[in-house]
Amino acid sequence: MVMLVLFIGNIALLMGNVKINNLKLIAISILFSIGVFIILNVSVYLNISLLDYFSYIFLIISLILFFVIFYFIRNNNFKLALYSVLALFIISLTLFCSQTSLNYLEKILYSLCVFIILFVVYQLSKLLHHAKRQYAVIIGEYMCLFSILTLIFALTYNSTLNLDYSMFSPFLILTPTYQLIYVIIAIIAVLVIGVFINDSKGGNS
Repeated sequence: MVMLVLFIGNIALLMGNVKINNLKLIAISILFSIGVFIILNVSVYLNISLLDYFSYIFLIISLILFFVIFYFIRNNNFKLALYSVLALFIISLTLFCSQTSLNYLEKILYSLCVFIILFVVYQLSKLLHHAKRQYAVIIGEYMCLFSILTLIFALTYNSTLNLDYSMFSPFLILTPTYQLIYVIIAIIAVLVIGVFINDSKGGNS
């Protein structure tokens, strides 16, 4: 889930270099959410066992991200960076989801989460254009932190794989429930509908 959020946030920030009105953004977010839902359903049919290789997968992802960052910062090429991260996201999502057994409700919730993150982060990215530093530098810093976190996942995956997570049970009360998730989704849905109505009446994006 963490990788999903970070990837979608990265894609939304890279898209932030292009001006997209709210109606197109909603359409793109919906298509992206549907695409993720399809991948979640298709990936379960991949009969491959990769659990012992996840540390290497995380390492490869982090190295590719470092390379993309180097090229992106040096050439300020948003398009190549976006396509590279998008391809990496699709491959990673397919591999990771092929090792899990999500129920239908969880798949829907993950897909809605993708829609929400993509829409909200893109809207927030508009504020970054008013920062003192260049937008490309800010995105490069985010990608650098993302790659470092992925590298940490690679280095610590084997050591944390066999942890007894029952010791963390007292903290489970802090985790959000499905009811809270439903409330958040409902609030975002109202905001999206409001944006749609505003644009249909000729409001500014």
